[in-house]
Amino acid sequence: MESSSNDRSSRIGDLAAVMAVALTVVALHTFTNGRYGYHRDELQTLDDARHLAWGYVPYPPLTPFLQHLSLALFGVSLTGFRVLASLAQGAAIVMTGLMAREMGGRRPAQIIAAMAVSVAPVSLFWGAVVQYSSFDYLWWVVAGYLVARMAKSADPRWWLAIGAAIGLGMMTKYSMMFLVAGIVGGTLLTPVRR
Repeated sequence: MESSSNDRSSRIGDLAAVMAVALTVVALHTFTNGRYGYHRDELQTLDDARHLAWGYVPYPPLTPFLQHLSLALFGVSLTGFRVLASLAQGAAIVMTGLMAREMGGRRPAQIIAAMAVSVAPVSLFWGAVVQYSSFDYLWWVVAGYLVARMAKSADPRWWLAIGAAIGLGMMTKYSMMFLVAGIVGGTLLTPVRR
């Protein structure tokens, strides 16, 4: 019983440490995201958010829908427009720390993984501007975490959650098909196929 309690408190401590990294990054983005004007791709997203549809010529509808909610909450504020992108980066940081834990990493490894994601140039950029890739990136990380959970537990019910993450990714950007190909290949070519 005491071992279970220690394990639970250790998991909570690990999550708190990773969350601290993520919240720091989100706060930094929130305080600095209004310094420069709109990126040219953000103008397209802004226009799509104002004219919602079930899909657009180059992209699916989830990102414009999220930005439509952002406009409803914050109005046409550059910082407010970018809040959801920075929150998506924060969520990706937390999921990366959790993924490190699933792979056997202790708290230092989880913090290093979270910090590595928080300073990666691609991650920094997608947390600072609103693009379809800002949210697409999150679904890739979520799917990766879920695959790690499934591989560790050998519980096929994780496929439902993986499918949901892929579905959200497909509603965000069609590049999710590359991840699907990787998951299928990785499943068929490794012991995970059991």
